[in-house]
Amino acid sequence: MLKSVQSSFSKMKKSIAVFALINFVVYVLLFFIFRAFGLLHLSGLRMLNFVTLGLICCYQVSHWVKQGGGYLPFLESFVTGFITGTFSFVLFAIFIFLYSLSDPYFAKLYFNEPDGTLKIVPSIILFFEGSGGSLIIGLITMMYSEQYKETKTTHQS
Repeated sequence: MLKSVQSSFSKMKKSIAVFALINFVVYVLLFFIFRAFGLLHLSGLRMLNFVTLGLICCYQVSHWVKQGGGYLPFLESFVTGFITGTFSFVLFAIFIFLYSLSDPYFAKLYFNEPDGTLKIVPSIILFFEGSGGSLIIGLITMMYSEQYKETKTTHQS
């Protein structure tokens, strides 16, 4: 009989926080690389944030499976991927908001009048964009975790 990974709520919270911070650091590094090469105006490059999130969430699932010696149930892997992504994008939205206050060039990318009162709008948009992407990554993570269940089943037969 297949056994699922036994994960406590505190281990799940710690894992989500650690992997969300890793995601956040990668987002910030990508942001500064784009800034250094003058690529901030290319909004399509933000897709790399979702690729990074997907890779790190899949690594998170495989890490749990290797530690626990079982498989991660569908719903747990979905919730873990979704919350990890959402929390990492909350951190990144806060970073973008604070950075836009200090960098007039960056603020001009999003506003005609950078002295406007709605400087938080790009951060809000980034948060909702990240939450939607995290939902999709959560579904991908859920499907990724199923491969471990199938692998265990074929090895036991």
